[in-house]
Amino acid sequence: MFKNLISPSLLCLIFIQCSMAKNTEANNASNLLSLIAANFNQGCMISSVSGITNNLTQVENKVRTKYSISACDETGFNNLDLIQTQVTKGATGLSNSSLITTKGDVMLATNKGGTNIEVNFTLNSETSTLDVIAYGTGNPLSGPTYRLVAGAQTQYKNASGVYANTGKGGSVSAPIPNVGTSYTFCLDFQSTVGGSRFLNGFNKACSELTDTERGSMSYYPIMQMMNVPTYAGGNQLGFVLNGVTLTSFTIGSIVSNTEM
Repeated sequence: MFKNLISPSLLCLIFIQCSMAKNTEANNASNLLSLIAANFNQGCMISSVSGITNNLTQVENKVRTKYSISACDETGFNNLDLIQTQVTKGATGLSNSSLITTKGDVMLATNKGGTNIEVNFTLNSETSTLDVIAYGTGNPLSGPTYRLVAGAQTQYKNASGVYANTGKGGSVSAPIPNVGTSYTFCLDFQSTVGGSRFLNGFNKACSELTDTERGSMSYYPIMQMMNVPTYAGGNQLGFVLNGVTLTSFTIGSIVSNTEM
């Protein structure tokens, strides 16, 4: 009788284990397929790119993190830990209500020199503006900001919350973006050992900058050294896409090799 009782029990146990194994196998296969699909979607992914070596002793020469978002839909943005509002696949925004923000803290420590944000973008109309908001907090996000303007000089949000034109070095011209042209800008939110805050920018990819361009303020085409808001608000990154297509953005250490 004992044998008659144990046999069905063993059969039941074997059946449960087989069923669990099949489920685990199915889940693993599903996860693998999701991973493969994500890797093939080059337009909606996070990847690592080479860091830019800096001569300033406090700056860490880390690998940079690139967010490619040209093919992201709502699910894609969410998978990259990004929040989008009124942004269509592309990624394109139509007004000042078109926002992309990081869910978490992504800005680098200010005692390590600050953060560089490289952006690839297109301004789609004569009234287009792209705001790049760093060390941000709140909803809507607020923090030190570059404003890239169609047909005009780059602006910044000063300590009073008012937008004004940035300056430039004496050996270069201020970059004026044209409508309908794809650009890559390399933008530093710099914090110095002495506690100063500088906005230094270049209208080219960070990797294309020469030592001369990085090593002299005279060659900074976008430069703001006074009245820059503090970096103490938060550590989120955000963008306002007012008539703008944002293809990608990359987070890394600053590229500026000067400080005061």
